[in-house]
Amino acid sequence: MIKLSKRLNKIAELVDFGASVIDVGTDHGYVPNFLCENKISSDIIATDISKNSLEKSIELTSELGNEKEVRNILANGIVNEDRDNIIIAGLGGIQIAEIIANSINIAKSSKKLILQPMQKANILRRELNNMSFEIFDEEIIYEDYRYFEIILAKFSDQKNEKLKEEDFYFSKRLIEKKDETYLAYLKEKKDYLRSIIKSFDPDSIRSKIRNQELNNLLKKVEEAINEISS
Repeated sequence: MIKLSKRLNKIAELVDFGASVIDVGTDHGYVPNFLCENKISSDIIATDISKNSLEKSIELTSELGNEKEVRNILANGIVNEDRDNIIIAGLGGIQIAEIIANSINIAKSSKKLILQPMQKANILRRELNNMSFEIFDEEIIYEDYRYFEIILAKFSDQKNEKLKEEDFYFSKRLIEKKDETYLAYLKEKKDYLRSIIKSFDPDSIRSKIRNQELNNLLKKVEEAINEISS
């Protein structure tokens, strides 16, 4: 039986029962084979740009006898085949946004995008909005001394023009849910921003501009903390 990490287990939990799935950047193929093993899906594509990584997924799929349910494909991104759920996890936010943009029609036809950026979640949120995808929910996991944000999105054909750049730094859904893990994440973010602001040279014009930007962001972080805590 496959035992997933806390992060990967949450991603697997978010897959719709009976959905056709693609796991982009599958690495060892743990999530696709877990989905198959637990009868969550029987139509799964696992892709990876790395031949070595994909071979590990192929080996695991063969070892578990899941070749009929899990197709392993060497590919850079999403293959040209409609999928109910698209998983893109463990990559940077910019890279995830590029993968979606490069297969925009397949992404639009999907019922759910399950996205877990390792960094630059703010840029991913911004680009999803630019491509008219609605973020309908988010999760956050704390594991191995770091936080992992998971974004759930679907195509809505509507871009929110009212959002400002700073709005993409925060999860509206996690704030609304008063998520305790997100609260801890924001408190660490607040301390981090304060430490950077203190390190600036007060006589530098460039530092003054950046200082103002980070103070604005710090104010937003504090507002989010207060909203969750209230």
